[in-house]
Amino acid sequence: VPFIPAGSSGAGACYMVPFELSELSMQEAFYYGSAKNIPFIISGVNFGNSDYSETAFRVSAAVYSNAGIEIFPAVKYMNMGTVLGSESSFGFDISVKYLLYEKLAAAMSLINLYAYETDNIDIPMTMILNFEFKGVEFFNLYTGIEKDSRNEAVFKTGLEYVPFTFFSVSAGYNFDPELITSGFSLEYKDFMFNYGMSYHFELDYSHSIGIVYEF
Repeated sequence: VPFIPAGSSGAGACYMVPFELSELSMQEAFYYGSAKNIPFIISGVNFGNSDYSETAFRVSAAVYSNAGIEIFPAVKYMNMGTVLGSESSFGFDISVKYLLYEKLAAAMSLINLYAYETDNIDIPMTMILNFEFKGVEFFNLYTGIEKDSRNEAVFKTGLEYVPFTFFSVSAGYNFDPELITSGFSLEYKDFMFNYGMSYHFELDYSHSIGIVYEF
């Protein structure tokens, strides 16, 4: 969920290898900033190989931010390529974050709330609902649910330990499909480095690394 504080700006990139299949790696790059005190984020994602690939470009901005509520709609362009050719589509997402009180926040995203579909492109809508609780010193608790229009709901939960302002470690668990997740984050001056790992009981490990530079 792209909630960016007003006045901040930066750029970053992420690289992920799903289930140790390097030929299906995902690359993402993004830039975030503010225009007239309106936070925005621009991102591009590429996934796949020469036989099958998906590319998407997305722009999101905070159209409303007041009384603990933030609303981020987004528009995106998508392209799917196969050995038979390529087809393009576009879509619309929306994300809302609400600060229930000082230490508890809820965030909901509707991905592909609208998506232009063709005979060869079928794009499911996905709902993501997350809660973030910062009620215990050094610990943050995250829990949520993800449901798309094709599959059963997936429940997720995780715990983050922040012993220092510049370092944190996390661990989590996804239910059906079962995934064990872990990772860490390290900040140095204006840079943030991230590493994440997940383990699927049948499909093996996935790894991701990322870097963010804040201007």
